[in-house]
Amino acid sequence: MNTTSPSSQPLLFQTADLQARELTEAELPALQAFYDANPVYFMAVNGRPAGPDDAQLEWEEQPPAHLSFTRRWFMGMHAHRQPGAPLAGVAVVLSDLCVPQAWHLGLFIIATELHGRGVAGPVYQALEDWACAQGARWMRLGVVQGNVRAEAFWARQGYAELRTREGVDTGGRINTLSVRLKPLQADAGLDDYLRLAPRDQPGSTLP
Repeated sequence: MNTTSPSSQPLLFQTADLQARELTEAELPALQAFYDANPVYFMAVNGRPAGPDDAQLEWEEQPPAHLSFTRRWFMGMHAHRQPGAPLAGVAVVLSDLCVPQAWHLGLFIIATELHGRGVAGPVYQALEDWACAQGARWMRLGVVQGNVRAEAFWARQGYAELRTREGVDTGGRINTLSVRLKPLQADAGLDDYLRLAPRDQPGSTLP
């Protein structure tokens, strides 16, 4: 087990409120504590709080074998100068998911106590800027239909719906996902992405 302390992990990006670094396996108890203390996301997505082993399951989860990718980041966010404080946010990002330079945001949760304080938008923007600096041209994500708060947030960030996926088990409930995409570079259009990604074309039933 990796026992590197959170404070020694390289800084990925930061905002006025939070700093993001990769989590280590040694921090799984802190991740589970964050999930337990912030049930809003889990209630909206699965209709229940996080289970006692959800941090471990999330840590071990990988895309299906038919979906290629280059690298996966599991990020934890802390308040500035408080590396030993409880987590204030988490995100999971994959690079080159099926399409070169198309990145996927698999998870993005900001602590409930920070909602409505203008924290989430700048954190997402800092993450996006960081991804662009690593070569990302598009960012992709899935939003559970009916999760009104999330749907509105991602619309404000500039994401457009490509397709829907029905019958998706998100870890406790079968949901319909709105698959969304945002071009991150001026020369990276939606049409360019769709030519490279048949599975995300409107009307597609590919998994």
